[in-house]
Amino acid sequence: MAHDDDAPKTGEDAAPFALVQNPAPNPVSGQAYLTDKAALVQRIMATFRAVLPSNYVAQTNGPWYSLQFQAMAEQLAEIQITTTEIYKDTTFDFTRTDFLWQVLGSLVFPGATDRSGIPQIDGDTAYREFLHKMVRLLLDGATKASMESGLEALDPNVVATITERYLESPPRDPNGAFTIEDQFLVDIFIDGFPVDPFVLQRNAEIVLAALKPAHVLYGYSYLFTDAFDQIASDDGGLSLDLDSYYYDDLRKWCLGAQRISGTGDTLSLRTLFTDPDVSFASVRPGLGCVLIIESGVNAGRYRVTGTRALLSGADATPRAYTLSTGATGTLTAVSGETVEDATQDWGAFPVDTTLTLADGPNAGTYRLDTVLGPAGGPIGTVGVSGTQVRVSRSTLVLARRMPSAATGQAYTVTVDRLGVQVPRPVAGEDVSLQFVL
Repeated sequence: MAHDDDAPKTGEDAAPFALVQNPAPNPVSGQAYLTDKAALVQRIMATFRAVLPSNYVAQTNGPWYSLQFQAMAEQLAEIQITTTEIYKDTTFDFTRTDFLWQVLGSLVFPGATDRSGIPQIDGDTAYREFLHKMVRLLLDGATKASMESGLEALDPNVVATITERYLESPPRDPNGAFTIEDQFLVDIFIDGFPVDPFVLQRNAEIVLAALKPAHVLYGYSYLFTDAFDQIASDDGGLSLDLDSYYYDDLRKWCLGAQRISGTGDTLSLRTLFTDPDVSFASVRPGLGCVLIIESGVNAGRYRVTGTRALLSGADATPRAYTLSTGATGTLTAVSGETVEDATQDWGAFPVDTTLTLADGPNAGTYRLDTVLGPAGGPIGTVGVSGTQVRVSRSTLVLARRMPSAATGQAYTVTVDRLGVQVPRPVAGEDVSLQFVL
């Protein structure tokens, strides 16, 4: 019988007569098996000839004794290869598909009594990789991250997002949709196009039963996102705007903000619209956001193509400024959204403070947003300090010109065209419900 050297081996190398196929067929067969068997038979015969007296050694299988041992060598080779493959079944990385459920799957899903309790995964290797991931996720515990990773392991084409209703959507309104009674409810959103959504949903039930905390209840939904490209000529005169209205009612992002409303100004370029009292940082132009002017000379709908902080960008020339609090000074624009005044502590000003530049390429009014630096943070926060401050992205860039420059125009701009949340003023808030068990 042939033997490898005695050097320590790990992984597949620890099985001396293993097939290169992974997973190997059961029973062993195929060209790879025949090739490995023939090579092993030759090694066994060579060992046999090496121990025979020289006057009995035949280099061909003509003599009767050599034919007999040839037959034995073939049986020994088959036994060794088959035994090695059985040995490999005990290692999760090489377990054959026929035994994968008995060796690994029954450990991951011990409650499965029939095929309805077994996830349907197409592909030998994919099935094994899925069970590997499930072992790691079970060891990580029943967490939100484990649930998301388990769902994503079912299909490489999807991304799972889990939202805890009560924690991520605080019930600021006593009459709102979510209260302390929703503390154990989560929403599961599957983003992407699965190979088979019905199979994925059945598999998701099995995976969640294994990974979720026992007290958690969930809702399962598919979340689709549309992306529409703009087709335009070099001078911007031709554009194409698409709107898929016919299934929007079935595809809402119920936790997304729908719109921002206020009063703003159309600047002299007529492709810029500004409202220094708000931040448009949450406006995502790539999702078909639209600015709606409700009345006046510019009444209509305008597609938003971008947002700006400072109108022109960096400006190294010192410019005089005035704050809404009455403070004054001189600053420079160090980037397209950051200004600096080495003599000013911007952390001393309250929320919604505005800054006005009377001259220069960035002349206009801007809302202060975040103080930069080691002690930086949002404007109006205790302990924040710094000489640089970022201004809010309070200007919208439009796809076409408005008819006229104007001020004081009532407007609405969509933040997410599939969102449903609208601004809700809160004068007082009772948080006692959050501490009732």
